[in-house]
Amino acid sequence: MTGESPTSWIWPDEASGGVKGARLNLAHGLVEWVEQPGCACGNAIASQTVTDFREQGPMETPPADVLEEMRNAIRAAPSIDSPRGRG
Repeated sequence: MTGESPTSWIWPDEASGGVKGARLNLAHGLVEWVEQPGCACGNAIASQTVTDFREQGPMETPPADVLEEMRNAIRAAPSIDSPRGRG
């Protein structure tokens, strides 16, 4: 293990019987929300700025442990708030 925070997550979606996921796009300061990650159609269904995620909370409802990992990854990525990270 490298000690780096993960930047993508998946979890079961009981409502659809499938999975949902999120990717942290550090280059653009976005959280990209996806349905059925890994399928051929796996583009983001919605994007949320990291600032909005911090201030308003997540657009989706990941499990508590996933949400905590996401928050930790964002806290560990100070480049998101730097001018270079806003690209």
